[in-house]
Amino acid sequence: MCGRYTLSASASELSDRFDATVPPTIADALPRYNCAPGQTLPVITNTNPNQFQELKWGLIPSWADDDTGGQINARAETVADKPTFATAYESQRCLVPADGFYEWVSDDGDLKKGNDSKQPYRVAFTDDRIFAMAGLWERWEPTHTQTGLGDFGAGETDNTATDATGAVESFTIITTEPNEVV
Repeated sequence: MCGRYTLSASASELSDRFDATVPPTIADALPRYNCAPGQTLPVITNTNPNQFQELKWGLIPSWADDDTGGQINARAETVADKPTFATAYESQRCLVPADGFYEWVSDDGDLKKGNDSKQPYRVAFTDDRIFAMAGLWERWEPTHTQTGLGDFGAGETDNTATDATGAVESFTIITTEPNEVV
């Protein structure tokens, strides 16, 4: 499972690596040393492969009742069979750029959940080169338009992936079981 990752590259490094334009809103937010679920982060979608876009990490399926939550990971072994990912799996792929990710390990080397004393370890290439993780993306739209007072009490959020209609574009990272190196 990938729950945090890093993107310490500059805008020019990203552009060169993926041959894609990096908009100023993304360039101004780089580097990112702690990419976390719920944040809007740069991705390249299959529908716009020549430009980075900002999507919210945590896929919200188009049929969801609201835009809360979201699936941050999709297991490669089961992604094709899960209703949450069905639409995105068919036609909405993306690349999620990174130069490292974190694995949380206990003192005894246990990767399983339930152990409260875990330490994060950053996994990266020795030269910190940029790579891409496979992902899926989707657009969620509210079933009705809210009017009036707005989102009082919603807390501090990063709404770059939300447009004027309240629609949210979000993504998930496709993961596999870690190998013996990890």
